[in-house]
This record gives sequence, C-alpha cells and structure tokens, in this order.
Amino acid sequence: MSPRTRLPRTRPGRALMRVARAPGLLLGLWILQLVLAWLLSAPVRMVGKAAMGPFTWFDDGHRLRALAELLIDDQAVAAVITASLASSALLAVVISILVGPAVITRLHARTSPAELGRATGQHLGAMVVQALYALIPRAVLGGLAGLALSLLGPGGLPLALVLATLPTLVLDRARVAIVLEHARPFHPMTHLRALAHVLRRPLWLFSGALLDGLRIVIGIGALVFVISPAGIALGGGALWVARLAGLLALALGLGRISLAVDNAEPAEPAEPPAPTA
Repeated sequence: MSPRTRLPRTRPGRALMRVARAPGLLLGLWILQLVLAWLLSAPVRMVGKAAMGPFTWFDDGHRLRALAELLIDDQAVAAVITASLASSALLAVVISILVGPAVITRLHARTSPAELGRATGQHLGAMVVQALYALIPRAVLGGLAGLALSLLGPGGLPLALVLATLPTLVLDRARVAIVLEHARPFHPMTHLRALAHVLRRPLWLFSGALLDGLRIVIGIGALVFVISPAGIALGGGALWVARLAGLLALALGLGRISLAVDNAEPAEPAEPPAPTA
C-alpha cells in the first residue's frame, strides 16, 4: 500500500445517501417482498377459512382471543402458520444470497441490469460459502446476546444488540470484499479479515447495530399497530401502514449494507509498465 493511500472512514450519512440514490433497487426489493409475503400467506388464509367455516371474520374487539382459540381448536392452522414462518425465514436467507452481489454492485455505482445479473452469477458460490462461515459466529454471539439480556435485564439491550448484529456486519464486509475488492471468495481468512476490519471501526459497529435495532423496532411496531384498536379501526388501511413500515425497514437494511460498501478499501494502483529499451 502506498504511504499516501488513506483507508476509508465510516460515514453513516453518506452510506444512507447511497440508498437514497438507488430508489429503483429499494422499490424493486420492496415489491418482491410484498409478492412473496402474499404467496406465503395464501396457505394460511385457505386453512384459516376452512377451519372457521361459516364464521369468516373475528369480532374486532377480541381478535387476539379469537385467534388464540382458533389455534388451540385446530392444530392444522398452527402447523400451517409454523410452516409458513419457517419458509419465510429460509426464503429470506436464499434471497439475501441471490441478490447480495447485485445489491452491493448497485449501491457502489449505477450500472446496467446485465451487469447486476453478471455479478450475481459470478459470486453466487462465494455468497453461499461466506454465509456458512457466519453460522457459528451467529450461534455463539446470539447466545452471548441472550446471556447479556438475562444477566443485565433491559440495561443489557445495547450490548445484546451489538453482539447479535456483529456477525451480520462481518458477513456484509466479507461480501463487499469479494464483490468489490476481489478478495479470495472461498477462503475462511476472508471472513476473519472481515471480522478484524469491523472490530477496528467502532463507529461502523454501533451504526450498523443501531440501523438493525431500528429495523426490528419498526417491524414490531407495525405488528402491534395492526392488532391495536387504532389499527382495527383503520381496517384495510392498517395493512398498508404495515407495508410502508416494511419499506422503511428495508431501507434501513440496505443502509446497513451500504456501510460496508462505503468502507470498501481503495483499489491498489496498477504498476506502471517497465520501460523498454
């Protein structure tokens, strides 16, 4: 590295601006999210209607109690809901792997759809391998996050959030290193170097944890609103409030990835050709 080369610094504001400059990416992923949610909810709607028979709606004043009674009385509904949630989680991981290279490439610079597809095809195997490397840190740090909450109570929430978010930030960094810096795609050292890279940048670590925490709070808040008296009074409009909250949560998730893109190492300058006689 040249002595004049300066490593990039973490700038959360600039990272979020990258997301704002890619509205097509944000809206495209949001529409994909809505379509998949509708498809995954179809089996739940079908089995729910079959179980309720002629009673095709809940009493608006007792929705939660009626839902609990339905789950207790008909185990098939509970099984379908569980399968739908499991499928949703698995599908989210698959989509993250599939679109990861394209998202990183687009956040880095405006480019053509063909180039985005090429990036996905070229780095798909590496995305899978790096995701597998992240499984053990997720389990270990997730357990430590739970331990922090149990020992410290609500006061341990910031520490738990940082611990739980760290493996995701490391995976973001490893993917960016592969896609933008041509790091070794399948080598475990790429993941270990990503860990060291994030730990040396506390602003990145805390900013990423904050973005992920806000994303979780928005998701929980949207769910609470839908089942609250205000959401019930709003009727079908409550679902659109929840969908728009999902759009905001998606933007925060892209902002977390953009932190890694914004921290991409500068490329080494090419060596000048040797003079010929």
